[in-house]
Amino acid sequence: MLSNLKKLKAISDIIKKSKTFFIAGHIKPDGDSLGSALALRSVLIRLGKKASVYCRDEVPHFLTFLKDSKTIKKSAKKNDFFDCAIILESVDFSRMGDIISKEQAKKIINIDHHSMFTPFGDVNYVVPDSSSVAELVFSLFEYMKIKLTKDEADCLYTGIVTDTGRFQQLNTTINSHIVSAKLMEAGVKPEEICSNVYENVSLEGLKLLGCALSNIKTDFDGKFAGTILTKDMFKQSGAKENETEGIVNFLLSIKGVQVACLLKEIDANTTKASFRSVKTFDILDIVKKYGGGGHKTAAGCSINQAVPEALEFIKKLFKGKLNA
Repeated sequence: MLSNLKKLKAISDIIKKSKTFFIAGHIKPDGDSLGSALALRSVLIRLGKKASVYCRDEVPHFLTFLKDSKTIKKSAKKNDFFDCAIILESVDFSRMGDIISKEQAKKIINIDHHSMFTPFGDVNYVVPDSSSVAELVFSLFEYMKIKLTKDEADCLYTGIVTDTGRFQQLNTTINSHIVSAKLMEAGVKPEEICSNVYENVSLEGLKLLGCALSNIKTDFDGKFAGTILTKDMFKQSGAKENETEGIVNFLLSIKGVQVACLLKEIDANTTKASFRSVKTFDILDIVKKYGGGGHKTAAGCSINQAVPEALEFIKKLFKGKLNA
């Protein structure tokens, strides 16, 4: 197995030899996948390469401030062929949402920080101890001795600040702060990034938050908190499907709660569950048994049941598992 240093060298060698690049992260993009992808695109173009970022889903409104976010394409054409595909924060190749086939890239680089992953790349640079993919992309740039522009640094800082929950989550490390300090040296102004990301909520999104908070239910002596978002709630509030970021964290902030769950109705028979937990409780160990993924204290899964049944199913999963 290659060391991380050797993996960085292997990625660097592929980048130097390649001319055309496909860059993408997972469906329903977040600050880490999009920020890292846009930073990579910018650096590759400065190196004289041809590179584009692809994403099946719409860019969340709070990330549209990132430079060149409007250049993101939906998917590669069937006859497009790339020297290299760089896939970010995707536990497997299909996590991108069928926007390219493996046969369309000569080389595939997989960069991820999830403990559950599929080694689908020619090089798999996967570091579960990293707070974010943005940190790993920064380490690649450092290895290649690339000096970042302010816009590139903004993209990577956005990845770190969002994936650590403003440096408040368990995945925040010493390196998260070291890298962030170096990004500030490149011109990042944290107050500007946080204003764009966290103080840019739409009125519709705030109404959706109100719907979620007004439906909070607790169980197991207040150790579990859950709420739902139905199709009707989205319709009534006027909010978009991607305006649920951070809602589940409000539930975890309730005194005594160890596990918080947000259930979102996808259709009559499918519910998306997003979980957060205190640092002593491993959610991933539970949800991975049901096809879920994520991290120890932040994970999710899909449940093939309607919202009411899904909530009861989840309660059964956690019954007897929460600390006294």
